[in-house]
Amino acid sequence: MMKGMSLFSDVSTQRRVFGWVSIIWFTAGIAVSHGLELQTVSQVAARCGENVTLTCNVSLSRLDIRHFSWHKNKSLCQYDSQHDDPKVKCDYIDEPLPQILTLTLLNVMPSDQGKYLCKLSSIYGVMSNNTDVKVQDCFETSGYDRNESFAECWFNGVYPGGGSVRWSQGELNFTAPAFYQKEEMDHHGRYNILSKLDVQKGNLNQPYTCSLWMPSTSKALFSHELHVVKKLKGSSESMVTLQWICLIMEIIMAKCMT
Repeated sequence: MMKGMSLFSDVSTQRRVFGWVSIIWFTAGIAVSHGLELQTVSQVAARCGENVTLTCNVSLSRLDIRHFSWHKNKSLCQYDSQHDDPKVKCDYIDEPLPQILTLTLLNVMPSDQGKYLCKLSSIYGVMSNNTDVKVQDCFETSGYDRNESFAECWFNGVYPGGGSVRWSQGELNFTAPAFYQKEEMDHHGRYNILSKLDVQKGNLNQPYTCSLWMPSTSKALFSHELHVVKKLKGSSESMVTLQWICLIMEIIMAKCMT
């Protein structure tokens, strides 16, 4: 009797296992037979400050969708709920076919680079696809300053990094230690570059040129021409000189009167 019960239990277990395998196979078969595919663009390139829209669509009825969203480290937007991230805009387009979920990255920066994952959960299963966002050729502002000792140039909001400032005066190209360069990353992933030159190494009567060279393009991104301010005499020194001139003139006038 116990043997018969054991045999019945084994047969029952096998039927349950076969049933689960059949369900799994059936689900996969439906997904394939319907030709379901999440369509995204594999890669998008943008400049700093642009708005970038990522699109994910699937040929499926809304009633068949359980979950539809964009992610990067966290959920950024979902088709059926509001989002609270001010850096992105989320739109769901409910058409008969296809269903479209768009994620717009506002004022994109290097810190926004990376893979963005679109996820779909439906009655036919779970699938995902991604878009790789690249940011390039960024430049915000530049400026310069100079006095009788030093000239300096700065270039802010530069991406990619690795740029170098080159100093020249006519045919003369300066090398370190005539100048130094400092590079710092800001909270957006861009770089601020500062370079300072000792102008005593050149000719004060000729202008200096500072240029930002980028290794990615092998050319100057931006240049400034600087005219050095020569040191003027101080007011006290000028007053002494004037007093001497007046004294000499008085002596000359006195001699002429005698």
